[in-house]
Amino acid sequence: MPATTRPGPRTPVWTDLRAHATRLAAVPVQELFERDPGRFERLSRERAGLLMDFSRQRLDEIALAKLFQLADVIGLRGRIDAMWQGAPINTTEDRAVLHVALRQPHGAGVGGTEIEQAVMAERARMLGFARGVREGAIQGSAGKPFRLVVNIGIGGSDLGPAMAVQALSAFTLGAPRCEFVSNIDGVHLADVLREADPGTTLFIVSSKTFTTLETLTNARTARAWLAGKLGEPAVPRHFAAVSVNTRAMDEFGVHPEYRFPMWDWVGGRYSVWSSIGVSLAIAIGERNFLEFLSGGHEMDEHFRTAPWDENLPVLMGLIAVWNINFMNLPTLAVLPYDDSLRRFPAYLQQLEMESNGKSVTLEGRPVEWQTAAVIWGEPGNNGQHS
Repeated sequence: MPATTRPGPRTPVWTDLRAHATRLAAVPVQELFERDPGRFERLSRERAGLLMDFSRQRLDEIALAKLFQLADVIGLRGRIDAMWQGAPINTTEDRAVLHVALRQPHGAGVGGTEIEQAVMAERARMLGFARGVREGAIQGSAGKPFRLVVNIGIGGSDLGPAMAVQALSAFTLGAPRCEFVSNIDGVHLADVLREADPGTTLFIVSSKTFTTLETLTNARTARAWLAGKLGEPAVPRHFAAVSVNTRAMDEFGVHPEYRFPMWDWVGGRYSVWSSIGVSLAIAIGERNFLEFLSGGHEMDEHFRTAPWDENLPVLMGLIAVWNINFMNLPTLAVLPYDDSLRRFPAYLQQLEMESNGKSVTLEGRPVEWQTAAVIWGEPGNNGQHS
């Protein structure tokens, strides 16, 4: 496939969309419902247990059809297919973008046979470790099961698993308590360890390079705390890591069997589905973690195969383009009313803005349009009063 695509703003469809935006900009949403009492039925979709209601967007089916044309003219279908095939669609780094491969079941072949086999082998090894920690077969230096697991990371190595453990807390009964530390100021780590028993505490250092300043600062502090309590020989039994830097893990003292790799075709913000999710697997157990992957794969296949007018991710993406470029709505509030999703806005901030908030095109030229909304939010009731 070609390394570049024609940006939407450089197509005639973009001009047509501006005309539709002018037509709709002054029409209140309430009036759109008055004109069309069946608007909700026509402008909502449901898939994989998720309901997407976009009937309250300043949008109609005529403008929506034009957005579908935009998807066609920029070659979105070809880009999706290339992603699944493992083509280097990350042209800046000449890498594949295969986080979808992390969610695949046996036999799916996402990314090719070699990628699938690597994912399955590493998943089995990670889940075996998580099972051992959760069930008490893997123990600390004093021969006691772990009761506290502390994930030390930042960005995608923290936000994803921290969000998911909180969201799925109903499935954590009987598991060690999982905490997530990312702030370099040390207060959070000190709070987590204030009443911790070092003999039953496991640290997981999540850093692809094992050089990230914030993560290494916290990891060294944790190491010093544990060595001071239990002695240097105890360190390996209490430290696992997700990294590719073998030498750094050797020097730090990470247990040789408690190491899990990260692939360069997975962006950190998508990595909760990989071994970065080991703390999540410990918290919710193997069966529930596999269900978590299965749900992601179901949505992946929907995204890959569904026509635009039924495709939830594509609809959300196109409506985002419409809102930020044509409706002049530069921010997006994410207000979860289920309190267990309270970390979801923070997770989406990185996921969305780091992925789409670009200042140059694939050709390296400055962009002349808006690429991403500013994401913000709090749990719903608090958000209403802010």
